[in-house]
Amino acid sequence: MATVLVVDDVAENRDLVTMLLSCRGHEVLEASDGVDALDVVRAQHPDIVVSDVLMPGIDGLELVHRLRSDEDPVTASSPVIFYTANYLEPETRPIADACGVSRVVLRGADPRELLDAVDEVLAAGPVDVSVGSAADFARVHSKAVSAKLVEKDRALRHRERQFEAMATVSPVGIALLNADGDATYVNPRLADITGRPEKRLGGSGWLICLDPAVRGEAVEAVRHTTAAPIEHRYRTHLIREDLSDRWLRVHLRPFPDTGSGMAGAVVMVDDISDVAAAEKRIEYEARQRQEEAAGHDAERLDSLRRMAGGIAHDFNNLLGSMLGFTQLVCDAISDESEHGGIAKAAADTMLEDLRQVTQGGRRATKLTEQLLAFGRREINEPVVVDLKAFITAFAGDLTGEHVGVTVWLSDDTPSARIDRRGLDRLLHILLRNAGEAMLDGGVVTISAVHDPVRAMAVIEVADTGGGMTPEVQRRAFEPFFSTKRDVRSAGLGLSTAHGIATQAGGEITLDSRPGSGTTVRVRLPAVATVGPGEQPNVPPTEARARAGETTVLLVDDDEPLRKAAERFIAKAGYRVLTAGDGVAALALAETHPGPIHCLVTDVVMPEMDGRQLAHHLISARPQLKVIFISGFAEALIAEDGTSLEPDRTIIAKPFTATDLREAISAALTNGPEVHTL
Repeated sequence: MATVLVVDDVAENRDLVTMLLSCRGHEVLEASDGVDALDVVRAQHPDIVVSDVLMPGIDGLELVHRLRSDEDPVTASSPVIFYTANYLEPETRPIADACGVSRVVLRGADPRELLDAVDEVLAAGPVDVSVGSAADFARVHSKAVSAKLVEKDRALRHRERQFEAMATVSPVGIALLNADGDATYVNPRLADITGRPEKRLGGSGWLICLDPAVRGEAVEAVRHTTAAPIEHRYRTHLIREDLSDRWLRVHLRPFPDTGSGMAGAVVMVDDISDVAAAEKRIEYEARQRQEEAAGHDAERLDSLRRMAGGIAHDFNNLLGSMLGFTQLVCDAISDESEHGGIAKAAADTMLEDLRQVTQGGRRATKLTEQLLAFGRREINEPVVVDLKAFITAFAGDLTGEHVGVTVWLSDDTPSARIDRRGLDRLLHILLRNAGEAMLDGGVVTISAVHDPVRAMAVIEVADTGGGMTPEVQRRAFEPFFSTKRDVRSAGLGLSTAHGIATQAGGEITLDSRPGSGTTVRVRLPAVATVGPGEQPNVPPTEARARAGETTVLLVDDDEPLRKAAERFIAKAGYRVLTAGDGVAALALAETHPGPIHCLVTDVVMPEMDGRQLAHHLISARPQLKVIFISGFAEALIAEDGTSLEPDRTIIAKPFTATDLREAISAALTNGPEVHTL
């Protein structure tokens, strides 16, 4: 195979020709211009030269002329093939014939034409051409080059007009940058987008399209362009000089110096204000849908809460009368057994049966308590609680075999206003749920921090369990909803916790994903300090009921419960007056000739509630002691969880005979104070 010299000022072109010739088995030499080519031919005498025509410095035509004029006959007779994309064969044929160029092959032709031409020229051997005069060559050379320059100039002007037309009508702004990152050209659209004239966008003025934080990065990307440049994309909010705003999407594409002495970047700027507005609108609509969904969920929970509170109220009345009369029957059996009226064995059997009834009633009472807590209608005593001390003591009492508990309390953890028993029950519910979510073991973290923005104390209980699906999260606070199908559960745990938190004026939320555990976040109204007057009230010491002429006015619209309570009070030695509603009680009090020492009244009654009744009677009888009995706190607890009757005794239904007797005795002995049972 032959030795072939490839001459071209573009490295990519040399590589392509070298690959073609190497595949044919030729040894290939390379030169980047005419000067190097002359040196290689003189030194190594290749069998053939394949050269471009249009090159800087010594072009292909000059190269051939110098080869033919060389003193070395081997160099002078070197065969030459022109391989060009700039000249057509008719344009080079006159001078090619004069200089002995063997063939002219167009670069856009089939590569096999070049390979075939090489084979044919090699077969023909050295060229024998007589060299014409320098003047003749100069004339022919100048004519060929001038014609090509005119053609290239026309083509360049045509390309410039095409680019200008394209850039002018482009819907995006365009800036061409030099190697220093300065704009050398901007199109009119970029001026329209930015609101600045084109001349102010030249140089570094185009940087107005980028946020100040990324301008240095963009310029450095242009100045240090790599062989494989990376396109940089930015999004900018531009406030124009006329105070209108635009959202811009900016693409910056650096291009490296490929040997042509040019480097820089192209910047394309698109006005996406409409897109940004649409995104903002979609985001707003999505947020609205979320808020509407949350509102619907809140309305649904509120409906369930009212229903649960009403059901619990009615059940408490039923349970109160049932448990009351059961207690009266038990007392009667015990009395008869002591006096021989009933055999002791038979009495014990009956009492045991009645104890089973009582136990069932107590279990039902626990359910109604949970319903009342969910309905935010539980009788409670909101006080200021030092959360750091409370949670520390709470965690210290916990024991567990497979679940570890860690506590983290920030130094600024504030106090909160909430019923102590309610807070204790809430934390137990959350700990129990967390433990049930980690049957194979795990860690529960209890933490507390201060949210100064919302003036809230935030308690978090986080587990490492299996987490919840979105559907389970949505229904988690519903009463009687449970995912525990294989255990006996009323499904009132989280609903009870929800009621306790909201009745205290706070909120409770869930954050959970399947496989990532669950975090329950409880927010409670923060209180700066704990004053001595804010500590929970301690039940008064038991006092003996006054014997003799002490009169108690009992008012309740539920007849069975009223009869049971009447007998409880009478057995304690008090005189009892009864009424079925507030209007009847007022009428009875006006006609009663003697004093009335204590009022025991239901709170929720038709026409006139217990609070209104108490205020009417106290205005006429200032020394009257008042005890409220209620199945739920509809008329006693404000929305923020505070008591509307802070100086009154409150008994939660259902109550026992002992509960009622002790409350009356304490009220008569110690004066008015809150005594929650």
